[in-house]
Amino acid sequence: MKALSQPCLAHHILQLDQLREILGLSETDAEYEISLEATPLYQSTALAALKDVLATVKTPEDAWSIMESRRDELLLKKESTKSLLSSMVMQALGGPLEETNKFAKVNNEAATYDHMLRTLEAKEVLISILAKSGWDEFDNFDETFCNPWDKQSANGFLSSDERIKLYKMFLSRSIRKSDGGKISDEMYARIMDVKGLLGITDQQAEIESRAAFGPELQKVLNTAMLEIVEDYTPELAENMKRRANEVVESYRLTQDFLREVGATFYAKAVALVSEKAPGGIPSKELSQALEALRELYNLEMTDCYSYHMEHFGSIYKKSVLEAMGSTGVIRPEFRESLEKLKGRLGVSEEACQALFLEAIQDKMVPMVKWIGSEMERTMLTQKQLAQRRGKDMGEDVFQSGKGADGVLGLGSEVNIMSDIMELVDFYNENDVAKEEERTRTVEKQVEEGGETKLVAVEETYTETVYPVTALAAGNMDQEMAELLYRQFTVGGFTTQGEQGARYEASRETFGGILGLTKEKMDDIKDNIGSTVYDNFISNAMKTKGSMDQQDMMFLANIQTKLGLSPEQGEKMMTQSQKKILSEEIDAIMDDPSPQRVKAFREKCNSMGMDLIADVGISKPRLVRMFEVEVIPGLKTGEINAEQTEIFQEIQESLGIELEECEAMFENVLAQLSKNAFELIKGELLRGREENCVDLIKELVRYADFTEGDLGLEVEEAVGNQVLNIYESVDLGGQSADEIEHNKELLRAAMKLS
Repeated sequence: MKALSQPCLAHHILQLDQLREILGLSETDAEYEISLEATPLYQSTALAALKDVLATVKTPEDAWSIMESRRDELLLKKESTKSLLSSMVMQALGGPLEETNKFAKVNNEAATYDHMLRTLEAKEVLISILAKSGWDEFDNFDETFCNPWDKQSANGFLSSDERIKLYKMFLSRSIRKSDGGKISDEMYARIMDVKGLLGITDQQAEIESRAAFGPELQKVLNTAMLEIVEDYTPELAENMKRRANEVVESYRLTQDFLREVGATFYAKAVALVSEKAPGGIPSKELSQALEALRELYNLEMTDCYSYHMEHFGSIYKKSVLEAMGSTGVIRPEFRESLEKLKGRLGVSEEACQALFLEAIQDKMVPMVKWIGSEMERTMLTQKQLAQRRGKDMGEDVFQSGKGADGVLGLGSEVNIMSDIMELVDFYNENDVAKEEERTRTVEKQVEEGGETKLVAVEETYTETVYPVTALAAGNMDQEMAELLYRQFTVGGFTTQGEQGARYEASRETFGGILGLTKEKMDDIKDNIGSTVYDNFISNAMKTKGSMDQQDMMFLANIQTKLGLSPEQGEKMMTQSQKKILSEEIDAIMDDPSPQRVKAFREKCNSMGMDLIADVGISKPRLVRMFEVEVIPGLKTGEINAEQTEIFQEIQESLGIELEECEAMFENVLAQLSKNAFELIKGELLRGREENCVDLIKELVRYADFTEGDLGLEVEEAVGNQVLNIYESVDLGGQSADEIEHNKELLRAAMKLS
């Protein structure tokens, strides 16, 4: 088709613009109509030009010139032809690719290879044409036109298996046609072009490469392993390394693949060395052979620890046990040898530590079992052993008179202290326990804006870790571990001098070896402390009535020996005192007397113990204690309206509020008055007036507290009779005023005007 001249083209454009205006179309609508009509015409020209280039009839430059001229003639925007051009490129490339796949389906490797080369040539031609467009989107040809997941792409019609098969056949044929089986740079570039054309992933290409060339690499690496282990020399290692590198470079294999294949042969090498090594320990030459293989296979020592552990781990553990000897403690000179052995065996530091701890556990197990069996044999009867979980080993000897023997009712007859110290020394001298830094969140007070606030902060602390414990090893149950720790603590507490101090210093370590938590150890110490405090304080108070300075010093010593804080010691003493005083008041109130109640409250006051808050006496019992002391005094007249000091002293001593105490007193007074008046009426009814005199005097004393009002219900005749009896009584020793005052009180009590 002959191209239009520029004046002619301009004339047509002018005519179209005039027509657009006449028809009232927008520029967008006009462009759409032009594109609709012109696109098939442009596509026909472009496809013909592309086919001519692929047929080598035209050059890419000529084809692009024809396509651009035709686009101008058809008044198509350059941008609008981008998608058209993409579609045509995919079609142009899809044809040769489809033809190539036909030969692959019938396993014609030679024809597949040849047609794939032609497809690559077509790809290069198309790239040349697209380069003329200047569009950036076409810079990455494979990504734009060869996306296998896009059905419209050049290779979209191929299945995954078909693409992989095409790639494998091209790769295999390339090696056959190569010079000496080596992949040249040119060949490698061509293979990569096919990889991109077929949309093969890097991972899949690696798989195919390994499948194709892996056997050759395995052969070289296996030979290297056998030769170097058999008779190592540096020259041999260097020669074998050069061969391996040639294979890797010739077939463009990755270092990752070399390491993967090499690791399998290295594992075999370690097994062979283990068989050849005298005593299972590699000689210097065999160690050098393994080192040379690691370098050849491009392996780090960290990559090989598992193989060394599998074959040499038992050797290291055996050496540790031998170094312990009969004493169980590794001497310094043996430690140096073990350090050297680690390097010779090639076992990691972490694995060696784990093996060391296994050896420690093996050595520790019989020691722990012996201590546990001795504890059971010497301390428990058969019945106690059967019921051990319900047995309280800290019975109170002062209460029961039997049970735990020894000092303060704790029991300490079990002679296992030396065995326990042997275990502790074994643990310490072998440096089994480790100090580790930990972090925790704590709340601290800070000043901010003139206010004190609590903020959460991270702090570092050191904790002793016991990696091997009796509980974790399954050598004993929780109950026995707690029993042993308790017994050791008691032994340290009851032993004096340097040996006692040694026991105390080892207490926390022994608890850690057993596997007890700090909280559990504190609970056991608190239980022991409570038992000691209870028994000692009870004994002191029974024998001396109170605790003196010497007793307090003894308790302070106990506190130090048990590692208790001052706050814990004070709390235990308070709890013990409360327990003892509670038991004492229980016994008193079973058969109360004013003297016993008074002595008890005075004892509590001297000890600074509040009867309610500290001793735990209930309000009803406190009222009863008040009544026990007050009622006899009121009856005898020891407590009267003129002498209220005793009443006040009792009120303050019992810790009762004044208003509450007054109400209690009024109730007592009302009850006593009622009881006395009922007795008077009974005696009058029986005609025994002489028996009423003391009762009437008692009523007068009660009335003196209330100015005569006792709240009694009195018949006038009875009241007059009572008053007459009182007036007839000889009241010598009292003044006339006193006598008259008492009569007025009695009249008021009897409700006589």
